[in-house]
Amino acid sequence: MYDNLTYKYYNSNTLLLINSKGLVKELHTPFRVICSNDISNIPRNTYVYVEEVLTNSKQELLYLINGIVYSYKNFYIRIKF
Repeated sequence: MYDNLTYKYYNSNTLLLINSKGLVKELHTPFRVICSNDISNIPRNTYVYVEEVLTNSKQELLYLINGIVYSYKNFYIRIKF
């Protein structure tokens, strides 16, 4: 259900999600994600809110959560299209 999603940076407050059928959903900050790995002070399987969506010089997607920047790869989004 959550696999095969493509994440696209739109702006600092908007993330576009595209499923395998080409359907697009817009998420606006703050949106909720689930931590998939133990990182820093966020335990695995904990829900947190993304305050801002960022990219770095390599165009990698980043999330600002509780004032700290994390890679989007450490989180997943439960969403239905």
